[in-house]
This record gives sequence, C-alpha cells and structure tokens, in this order.
Amino acid sequence: MSSREQSQATDRILGAVCLVFALVLAFIWIPLDAETGLIEKARRRLVIGDGLAPTVAAGLLAVSGLWLCLSGWWRRSGGALHRENLGFLLRFGGLVVLCLLVMRWAGPVAVWASGDTLDAYRLLRDTAPWKYLGYLLGGTLLIAGVVAWIERGLRWRSVALAFAVVLALALLYDLPFEDLLLPPNGDV
Repeated sequence: MSSREQSQATDRILGAVCLVFALVLAFIWIPLDAETGLIEKARRRLVIGDGLAPTVAAGLLAVSGLWLCLSGWWRRSGGALHRENLGFLLRFGGLVVLCLLVMRWAGPVAVWASGDTLDAYRLLRDTAPWKYLGYLLGGTLLIAGVVAWIERGLRWRSVALAFAVVLALALLYDLPFEDLLLPPNGDV
C-alpha cells in the first residue's frame, strides 16, 4: 500500500469513527438522556428542548466525519495514522475531559466553599453568579489550554481572549432564552 493510499484509508477510518459516534449520539444517547425533545410547546409558545443543542453538535460532528471521509479521496498527500497521532489525540482528549470536569464541578464546589452543601447548588444553578462559574472556568480553561498548546506557552492575552469569547457565548445562550440552563447546569 502506498503512503497516499494509507493516508486515504486513515482519513476514511477516522471519518467513519466520527460519523458512527455522531449517529450514536443523535439516535441513541441524546433521546435516552434528554428529558424533552428538540423543540417543545408549552403554554402556546415554543421553547428550546433539552435535546436541541446536543443534536446540533452531533450534526456538526457527522458533517465533519463525512468531510474527513470524502477528503481522503481529494487530497494528494498526507500523513498516516501513527503512534504520535494517537498520543496527540489522547492528550487532547485528556485536556477536554479535565475542562469538562472543571465545568461540571466548579459551581457546586464554589457553593460548598461558601459554607453551604453541595446539594444547595441545585437551587442556585439558575442564578448569577453561580450559573456562570462552571461554564466560564471550564470554557476558558479549554480555549486557553488549546491556544497554549499550539503556541507552546501560556500568555495572559490568550487567557483574556478565551474568557471574553466564553463570556460572549454564555451571554448569547443565557440572555435571550429564559428556559435554557447553561451547561452543565441542566445535569446538576
């Protein structure tokens, strides 16, 4: 097998894995996990359901996987999947898992540190500043971590820019929708 054929096969495998994962998300995981559908009608008005945002994310993942499969035929050269690639994917996955843990637990731990119990966070999860803590800390850590990884060093400008982007996203989701809880507050 030539290096070009090996590269195309690698892209098709990675794209197929992404595509299968997106289909599992969209048709198995999200329907079993979300309490409501994509869009719900409540008191004669339409509201965003629990399943809309993750379904959109699964759709974007499916398009990306399909694109990766098809790009294997279009590219003339590229690299094959090596041990270094898998190491990179594992380290990147570790960073994402760490940031998701910070996102999940920052709010409850902050409430606990203020002298309340961990369960009290459930009552506060839709009030400022508690509802923003996990999203802002985990999101800023994720973006600043990826930028620091790429630039091979952490810069305060990158942290400030990551915080501004995550804050803008939080306000974009939170302000127009009364019924929408910022992630991960819906699962707490």
